[in-house]
Amino acid sequence: MTKTFDHILVPYNGTAGSEKAFRKAISLASSIQAKITILTCLEERPTFGFFKTKTNKQEFEKERKLVEKQHLKLEKFSKEHNISCSSKIVKNGLASSKIIEFAKQHNADLIITTRTKFSSRYEKQHYHSTVENMFRNAPCPILIL
Repeated sequence: MTKTFDHILVPYNGTAGSEKAFRKAISLASSIQAKITILTCLEERPTFGFFKTKTNKQEFEKERKLVEKQHLKLEKFSKEHNISCSSKIVKNGLASSKIIEFAKQHNADLIITTRTKFSSRYEKQHYHSTVENMFRNAPCPILIL
């Protein structure tokens, strides 16, 4: 019998939905001995039009530190369940593109996510959601909860 999924990618944004996806990944990974990668895409938001200010950079840094704390908690939880888990924070313009790019570069075998109502302006114009863009362009299967 061959292993179907060795590497599970969980896009994580701190919502209840992403927490649910992480829990499902833990459950699945424990039964098939897969590793999990948690990926959070942070967006730098300029305050005044197109210009990034010192305040923007400070706010981004605060958000990054908060996400790092969340990742540490998730990694600790996975360790308690004997599951190999790593995490990554990336800056993005379009979350779904970064998730797809990461999945390709790191040979993810499965992406576990949930459908949410949050999406960027660009995604709203061209796709109905981040999940739809991932579904159309992902290099591997996607489990949508």
